[in-house]
Amino acid sequence: PERFFRNVYYRTPKPGEDFIDVMAETVYPLLEAMVADAVVATMVNYTIEEAIKSKTDIARDVQRRLQEKLDSIGSGIRVVTMQAKKITWPRQVDADFQQSNKAKQESQKQITEAKSYAEKTLNEAGGFEAEEVLAALEDRSVLQEALGPEQRQLQLSRLAGIAQEKLAEAKAYKTKVVETAKTNADYLQKLLPEYKKRPKLVLQEIYRDAIEEVLAGADEKIFIESSGTGKARELRVLINRDPSIKRTKTREADQSGQ
Repeated sequence: PERFFRNVYYRTPKPGEDFIDVMAETVYPLLEAMVADAVVATMVNYTIEEAIKSKTDIARDVQRRLQEKLDSIGSGIRVVTMQAKKITWPRQVDADFQQSNKAKQESQKQITEAKSYAEKTLNEAGGFEAEEVLAALEDRSVLQEALGPEQRQLQLSRLAGIAQEKLAEAKAYKTKVVETAKTNADYLQKLLPEYKKRPKLVLQEIYRDAIEEVLAGADEKIFIESSGTGKARELRVLINRDPSIKRTKTREADQSGQ
């Protein structure tokens, strides 16, 4: 109180006037000016986005700056509390700020959707450990360079979903190709001695076997004999002349589908 009465100006009350009302004439404008100055000095340290999210921090900073200014003039006034009830952007930039805020929200939405889609795709393709497995396989560090086939296979075995289906199909296809190659190799090895003795006879035998295999799966067989005259003949063949054949094939396909 002593510093307030000594350092803060106020006029002498007239007869009948209340001292509080007279003091307010000086104190209120003083406080309003100093608060406005403290607010400006505080807000220059915040972006619009930070200010909207930081009401409590801003109120505390304004209170600290205001108290420092009041103490510097020896006002004897102590700020008990400070509240920021509403913080908004300048109305001169309202349209631009709204547009910017909308763009940021849309950007964040797109990023969130993209991350969700990526996670969903990875989970469907390789299970919950797909991202970790992918990172391990693509790592080019010295340790990962030393990964052998067994370690890589171990990583792949952690996958699930579509990736595991593709791996199973690949393994089955590999087995089929290898076994077919072995069978063909064994067949040719057994055929080789006979081929060396009578190559033409062996080729004719192979050709005949192939023709028999092809004709065995044919529904209709049409044989054309040479006329022996050497003259050119016109040949017209009506495919699938018998409708019952087509009905039979359709019925068989439906039954196999069921």
